[in-house]
Amino acid sequence: MRLDVRGVSVHLDGRPIVHEADLLVDDGEFVCLVGPNGCGKSTLMRTIYRALRPASGLITVDGDDVHGLSWRESARRTAVVAQETPAELDFTVGEVVLMGRTPYERAAAEDEERCARALDRVGLAGAQERIYATLSGGEKQRALVARALVQETRLLLLDEPTSHLDVRHQLEILHLVRELGAELGLATLAVLHDLNQAAAFCDRLYVMSAGRVLAGGPPDQVLTPELISQVYTVRAVRRTQLVFERLKEEDG
Repeated sequence: MRLDVRGVSVHLDGRPIVHEADLLVDDGEFVCLVGPNGCGKSTLMRTIYRALRPASGLITVDGDDVHGLSWRESARRTAVVAQETPAELDFTVGEVVLMGRTPYERAAAEDEERCARALDRVGLAGAQERIYATLSGGEKQRALVARALVQETRLLLLDEPTSHLDVRHQLEILHLVRELGAELGLATLAVLHDLNQAAAFCDRLYVMSAGRVLAGGPPDQVLTPELISQVYTVRAVRRTQLVFERLKEEDG
């Protein structure tokens, strides 16, 4: 699976938000999109998963224009964990996860098995009958990742998957996504705010500022003090990545 974004510009209410953005995610990669608030990263992500249409440029998945695919075919190729969560109604966890089977012909017994396997993968084994609204923030995110898994796609898009979570649950979700991506060979693109987390977990990252992708590549090559100062107007010292590497080793 390959996601290719070439020269994509996005306008909202006639105002340019994203300018000629390029990025690439290959099979098995965990790629992050970072940048300050209002830089256009979530707008670009929403355009990739077809909530918005580009003013110009092309977004392809395995060579096919995503905006030319039917909604069903698109959902069979790309799973999304968006910022918005399902309405806090009396859905069970199993019902939320089974929403991921919507693009397919439903087969009750097989789908129930898929749901159980996905919940087991994300550490929520046996939670099908629990009410989604009663879950903790971290558990809700795990359930949404399980919903994405039962779609059985090869591309996973995550728009700020750790927002509103405490540090422990942020790290748990990122560990989970990275491990599942490596195990299943998923191409994964995530919008993240925390540069330390992006540096610790992603294979490559892209930095956006004022609607433009300024740089892309391995974190240790891209997240230089000079670039961080330019984009975030703060002074940076390169030592926090080692802290997160130690946390990961101790956690695993």
